[in-house]
Amino acid sequence: MKRRIVLGLVATAAFAAALAGVAQLFWHARLFAGRVAFPLDLEWMEGGMLLHAKRIAEGQPIYVPPSLDFIPFLYTPFYPAVLAALSKIFGLGYLLGRMVSVLSFAATLALVVVSATRTLVATSRPGRAAALAVGLGGAGVIASSFDFAGAFYDLVRSDSLLILLEGAALFLAIEGKGKRSAGLAGVAIALAFFTKQTAAFVGVAIGAALLVTRWRRGLVFGAVAALVLALGAGWLNKSSGGWFWKYIYQLHQSHAFLADRAYDYTPKLILRSYGFLFGALGLATAGLALARQLRRTDVVLWAAAVAGFFAACKGFGTQWAWPNAFIPGVVFPAYAATVLVARLCAHGLASASLPAAVLASAAAAALAVQCVKVGAPLASSFVPTPGDRAAAMRHLDLLRALPGDGFIPFHPYYSVLVGKRPFAHRMGVKDVEALLGRPAGLDQAVAAQRFPFVVLDDKVQPYEFPHMDARYHVVEEIYAGAASVRMFSGAPTSPRYILLPTVDPPALPPGGLRLFDFEAGGFTGFTVDGDAFGASPAPARTGAYGRFAADSARFGPVALGTLRSPPIAIHKPHLRFTLTGPPDANLRVALVNGPDLAASVGPDGTTRVVDLDVSGLMGRSVILQIEDRSTTAGLCVDEIAAW
Repeated sequence: MKRRIVLGLVATAAFAAALAGVAQLFWHARLFAGRVAFPLDLEWMEGGMLLHAKRIAEGQPIYVPPSLDFIPFLYTPFYPAVLAALSKIFGLGYLLGRMVSVLSFAATLALVVVSATRTLVATSRPGRAAALAVGLGGAGVIASSFDFAGAFYDLVRSDSLLILLEGAALFLAIEGKGKRSAGLAGVAIALAFFTKQTAAFVGVAIGAALLVTRWRRGLVFGAVAALVLALGAGWLNKSSGGWFWKYIYQLHQSHAFLADRAYDYTPKLILRSYGFLFGALGLATAGLALARQLRRTDVVLWAAAVAGFFAACKGFGTQWAWPNAFIPGVVFPAYAATVLVARLCAHGLASASLPAAVLASAAAAALAVQCVKVGAPLASSFVPTPGDRAAAMRHLDLLRALPGDGFIPFHPYYSVLVGKRPFAHRMGVKDVEALLGRPAGLDQAVAAQRFPFVVLDDKVQPYEFPHMDARYHVVEEIYAGAASVRMFSGAPTSPRYILLPTVDPPALPPGGLRLFDFEAGGFTGFTVDGDAFGASPAPARTGAYGRFAADSARFGPVALGTLRSPPIAIHKPHLRFTLTGPPDANLRVALVNGPDLAASVGPDGTTRVVDLDVSGLMGRSVILQIEDRSTTAGLCVDEIAAW
């Protein structure tokens, strides 16, 4: 009877954990599938990481002095190096980068499940089944942290490869018996550091715990890790002329550290959000301790859990940190909890101990409740719709149609996608300017109007790019869902403003008089008919001058209308203006003298200066009439002058 009660308690709780965990795994697998092939950034730094991989694949260094052309992120290089190597086979792009992350994440979850089933006290079928069920529950808890940890597990970012390598080091440390496994764990943690520096927290914790529990293995782990780190960092630093260390360490120190956020806000948030997980960890540890089933390797598990929690707190305290910093604060406590709960369940079943079974079932139920508490991810927040994919294509078409190699600082990889030259990422600019100043060539390029266009996101700050306001002007605002796409992870930003150079008007001839240049931003004195020209001048596009012009193309080709100037007294023999537009008999600029048409000219497909001889109208008044009767095109007129 007692054995049946024990079996019923443990089996029910383990099954609940498995059911809740599998639900989380299913939901997130479906979510990842809906995101993996999206053709633009899901998160605004994805494209920047692809640029790192592109440079490595092309044999270019990434740790270089900051410049207009490129500034590396403050991360170690293993993840983009992996992408660069794989790109030789699969081609570089968002799909490759996300698949590496998805597979890394899946492999991490597999390690957790395998660890849960390999550390059993008993080998009975019910024990193995319970351990597997708990393993699935623990994997589900990790998957459930997708939203909580910033929605980063499937991105072109280093986080998932990082936790795989850290998880592999932990797996080898707790499952291995000899020096070989310890050495492999050292290699794994060194590669984890070269993936992201925060691996140092978990690596030091594993090494210290091994020294306490299996000191010979601890020495091998530490020696191998130190050797790989020294050789790799030494080569990277020497080959980069010291820039590697400057980026991955010194520049980090220039970022503010927010102690309150690190040591007050973050631990409270993690414990509040994942309290049942930590409850399961505590219950399992207590149950094993009471049953005298704790192992020395459990010190390693607990050390990794504590280090992961501390890494999350420290990471989120850094200036500009995002919730992906929380990842180790959930993953490694979940890893430890899963292994310990699985072992306690197996022990309860093998020993038929009612106290052990009660604690085991409570711990397994806590994993289930944690999964249920988080619930299903809100797919509409994270998964692009067909409309988003269509908007992405429109955005690329828009960029493709813009002239030359423009500056897209928030999403520089978009330039690569449309066959243009990329420039530095805005995050890189922000990373270096406090310690190293503005990147070489950036502000000078803006001042010199080197870029034929600029695309800025809605999160651009006032005066973030000196000279931009003076040398460029917004010609179009685009919106998410139309010709722009929002981010689905990370900072909520999206392309918003398209800017063109503000071109100074041509000099007036001697004695010339500028009649209308529209720079006041209004049509004062003009008569507007129809909807082609709008209620005010349009932002000056290529071929116009200053910031505004009379442009009937602004609202699309189907808009029709006429713009008539106030009477112009002819006191000089020439009337001059610029004219842009395609050849179309329904587009023209007419000079009207009373009931008579004095002159008429249409665009010819280029931007040109039209010079009308009005000497025969001296002493009379005329009206300049700009006509758009075309349903397929528009025309632009600017800088109307007499001389």
